[in-house]
Amino acid sequence: MVIPALRRTADPLVPQGESHDGKRGQSSFIVLLLAAVSASAGQTAILAFLPTLVHPNPGGLSSAHDFHVASLTAVHPLAALVAAPLWGWIADRVDYRVMLRTALIILAMVTAPVGLVALPTLYVLRTVAGMAAAAIIPLALLSASFAAVSRGEQARRFTWLTGSVFLGDLGGPLLAEASVAIMPGAPLMIVAASIGTVAGSLCLVSLPGRCAHCLDSGDPPPPTVCATGVLLLITIAAGAGLAAMHVNLLMTRSAVSLSREQIAWMLSLCGFGMLAAQIFHARLDWLVKVPGRLAGLTLGLLAAALVAFPLASSIADMSVFILVAGWSSASLRLVTSFWISGSAAASGVRLGLQHSAASIGQALAPVALAFAAPGAQPLVLWSIAGLSLLLLVVLPLAWKRPSSGANSSGG
Repeated sequence: MVIPALRRTADPLVPQGESHDGKRGQSSFIVLLLAAVSASAGQTAILAFLPTLVHPNPGGLSSAHDFHVASLTAVHPLAALVAAPLWGWIADRVDYRVMLRTALIILAMVTAPVGLVALPTLYVLRTVAGMAAAAIIPLALLSASFAAVSRGEQARRFTWLTGSVFLGDLGGPLLAEASVAIMPGAPLMIVAASIGTVAGSLCLVSLPGRCAHCLDSGDPPPPTVCATGVLLLITIAAGAGLAAMHVNLLMTRSAVSLSREQIAWMLSLCGFGMLAAQIFHARLDWLVKVPGRLAGLTLGLLAAALVAFPLASSIADMSVFILVAGWSSASLRLVTSFWISGSAAASGVRLGLQHSAASIGQALAPVALAFAAPGAQPLVLWSIAGLSLLLLVVLPLAWKRPSSGANSSGG
């Protein structure tokens, strides 16, 4: 498979060949980045508050408390798992821009009441938020594909957008901490207001229409069924590993007990590792030229972090492992979304399936931890580590070398 080289541009936010002109194109892409930030911030901002929202009295903690914490963590990706392919299928048939803007508005509306509602209603809000996020992130990637004029440009756009998703993971908990200081009874009100502002801005800018450009000749074909299956399994492992670490931070049965502020710090540190991965990939062309080697390296790092995390005896140790896991998971998410998407004419269904695969991992890990016997939580993390190592062995199936002497994308 021959991959065209990355083309350098003066402005990383507005590559050459942008379908919009000048500042108009720059502003529309910046708002698109903020939409991705909003989708992820709406997910991570609430996590540190879940123990308190489930049971305000720390003296009454029980196994039911941990069950609800893990379940509320899982219901968001479970909703995304079901909704993402459906939104992608619909987006291939209607104007995706209307869906994207509507999803942001809904996300803002269901984020605002958190802290003001009873536990059953909180489950409903988390479900609707997951369904909205399942539309925002894939449709933002779809928009980036439609605006790209080369495979290299598409890679840069995907890197910036994926980086924005993880910027939301980094900033969401911090913004929530600032919000609770102002409105203790509604800890996510400022987060909701920020999401609503982005939704309003997205209604004012112009996004590219469907298939605005054709990519360069020689662009690689969409991945085969076998390759797509491997990429989806990698996506599941990456999402499950990080979700298992996040929920482990919230469990009262964990070896190292953390305060809400320490949990928020850990989640933001993980987001920092994710964001650092995107900066790394934005400066190198490994995503296009050697995706196989990149995926293999990050699968190995993820497995190592998952094995070591339950054995951590201090906050410093946990910080190192969660930083490595964040970097690895973010890299794997970028690799899989970029290669599953195919070309600039990427379908919403493929991107929806990839987001759904990420949601499977994010949902199954908390569910497994919720039902795990006391002291058995490390087995969940180690099982995901084993899956990562297994995928490392079968990874060549995703990037087979062509029989001709052409350069391989697998590096």
